[in-house]
Amino acid sequence: MAIYGTALLALCTLLGAALGEVLGVALHVKANVGGVGIAMLLLIAAKAWLARQGKLTPACAWAWNSGP
Repeated sequence: MAIYGTALLALCTLLGAALGEVLGVALHVKANVGGVGIAMLLLIAAKAWLARQGKLTPACAWAWNSGP
């Protein structure tokens, strides 16, 4: 199954936002607490796990490894 970076980013963003809302409710704060940070950590962890499993497409792996 091919995993593309946009789908992975969208999934991590949605999960991070949901977990940030849950954390805000748990802390009795009317805000998303750390949703973006959680999403970034999930994205890093998911990319590393998928790379170890060999599930990243060559195009996606190239996009992750090439940068400024």
